[in-house]
Amino acid sequence: MSTITNFRDIGGIKNRHGEQLVTNTFFRSGELSALSKEQSQQLEDHYKLGKIIDLRSEKEVAERPDVSVPNTSYIHIDILAAVEDNGASMEDFVKIGSIEKSKNYMKNLYKDIALDASAQKGYAQFFEEILSLKNDESILFHCFAGKDRTGIGAALILETLEVPKTAIYTDYLLTNQLREKENAWLLEQAKKAGLEEHHLQALKIALNVDSSYLDEFYQVINEHYGSMADYLRREIKIVPSMRQELRNRFLL
Repeated sequence: MSTITNFRDIGGIKNRHGEQLVTNTFFRSGELSALSKEQSQQLEDHYKLGKIIDLRSEKEVAERPDVSVPNTSYIHIDILAAVEDNGASMEDFVKIGSIEKSKNYMKNLYKDIALDASAQKGYAQFFEEILSLKNDESILFHCFAGKDRTGIGAALILETLEVPKTAIYTDYLLTNQLREKENAWLLEQAKKAGLEEHHLQALKIALNVDSSYLDEFYQVINEHYGSMADYLRREIKIVPSMRQELRNRFLL
């Protein structure tokens, strides 16, 4: 899927009990604005795509809408709808301005994703969409780069299915490898547009993921909720019956 950046199946990962997440069901990626007609058809025919969950802002969606996939439902969930001046779009990353600010910016972003009411409501809806999937369908969820809003979405799925943190971090950090070519292109375009060197270096940091960002997310959750399990139950509304249904349907 060469025109979809950061595309991958998160299936096949084993949880703490030796059970394996089903394959060909959960796909994550960057935005689908450059999807070719052939690949759109491939998502329908080969991947049996039933739903696309777009986690971007309304502005991002308006400027770079997803290419539609036949017979696939499109659901827009603006994860950072109520968060101001700390978004996760390309435009937000360009504005950071300095290397010194970049990592702090990203950590604050992950804090917002953890605690903001619109983000919590958005991820609760995200799980409702997962549970309403038909048995023969797959789901693809994405944001701009497929790394922050999407990365947390993947982490929450894996946490709910009791996947070890080491495996969650491995999937999360794979983004840096899968976005290498796209990030180089974006930096070159920014340079051609006249972005100064310190802005380029800050942008380079923001276009990648770092384990410290996910550390921040977990730390904030533990400080405010005591555990990930309590956060999932209280804010993402994953009650025991839902957790069991997810286990029954998506673990082998």
